[in-house]
Amino acid sequence: MNILIRKLIFNEADIHLILWNDKPCFFVSELSKALDSVNKEDISVFLRYHGSAIKGVDFDVVGGTEARELRNCLENSGIRKRFVHTMIIYFDGLRKYFNHRKTVESKDFINYLTKSKLSLEDDTGAALGIVVTAAPSATAAPAKDKPAMDGKRQAAPSSDTDKSSYSDFLKHISFMEEFVDAFNKLNIPADKSIAFTKSMAKFLEDNGIQTNDFLKEIKKWIV
Repeated sequence: MNILIRKLIFNEADIHLILWNDKPCFFVSELSKALDSVNKEDISVFLRYHGSAIKGVDFDVVGGTEARELRNCLENSGIRKRFVHTMIIYFDGLRKYFNHRKTVESKDFINYLTKSKLSLEDDTGAALGIVVTAAPSATAAPAKDKPAMDGKRQAAPSSDTDKSSYSDFLKHISFMEEFVDAFNKLNIPADKSIAFTKSMAKFLEDNGIQTNDFLKEIKKWIV
């Protein structure tokens, strides 16, 4: 099930706009990372302890069975995250937070959303042009809009061929994320770098781009 509405990039940080409880929302952890002027815990402290923020209206803490279902929905959307519980903030909550914490960066982020044809005033799926279909018991609902880089909306697939192509696209994105993650974990000493290069070249020559096998080959070098 796809719950991803848009993938945005602000201050070189990924921000995923998803649909949860039939409403668009952001991950607090991603916003905190993207907004450099915001203390890591500032948004969550505001939501939990500021009198104007209401759980279920302005934000939610997703845990337990719902957290597992959210992770599965994210993976179906090509996003891999690890969490036992996570805090999400709806548009109402983000508006309240920005009214409380008025910074230049918050204005920059709002302007960025405007340029991406999004508005914090549009806090319903219908307002964002999202068509919601039948959802599972945990209230997560899919969106027809598919993820696109830098906030550019991509039209939903209109045929079996388009759907197949889009499925392949998600697989490639998933492969690239896992490839980068595996490559970042490599710790190859200088005396082994030539051997690593030769090994990768020979694998590609013998096997071509077999993504799963290629990742396994790279992970052999993680030390």
